[in-house]
Amino acid sequence: MASQITVVIAAATTTAVSLLGFVIQDQLARRSRRERRKMLFEDASRQVAFATEWWKAMELVSPQPDELAEAKARSLAWLDEASTLRAGARQLTVAERPHLPLSRVLLIYRFESRPAKVIRLCFYLALAWTILSVFTIPSDRGTSYFVSDFGVLAMYIVLVLLLRAWAVTVEKRHPGPVRNPAAPGSDS
Repeated sequence: MASQITVVIAAATTTAVSLLGFVIQDQLARRSRRERRKMLFEDASRQVAFATEWWKAMELVSPQPDELAEAKARSLAWLDEASTLRAGARQLTVAERPHLPLSRVLLIYRFESRPAKVIRLCFYLALAWTILSVFTIPSDRGTSYFVSDFGVLAMYIVLVLLLRAWAVTVEKRHPGPVRNPAAPGSDS
């Protein structure tokens, strides 16, 4: 009975630590995106202010039409640069927003890459096998296999974690084709 409680506590602790790690990772990523967006807005504002002041100064200093036309072209180029900075600070699309931590842990979200889908299927099979193994450990209590069952369980857990990491890496590295290129937010 004590070994069952130990296994359940270990599994719950591992899950809680994983979920906490994902929550902290999401918070840091959101804060980083906010800070980057804020910096881009500030840079764009400074460029607009500089272009405006520079244009006013050029109007006061040089009354020749050809010099004013050149100055106007230069200030418009700076304003275009500021506009591109502003465009870089766009809001996140629905697809880029982080998923709930539990769905991220269990990979319950849409995968586009076929290899990642296959690896995710292997992840689910290994996870199911690991869960079944947890329930068989108490039946071996008092036998010589009892201690080795925990070693096998640890190997299953490592396999599950490796398959999960591999599926996420493959999905990030090889995203699938864009299904609707005319949809808003698609880069095609």
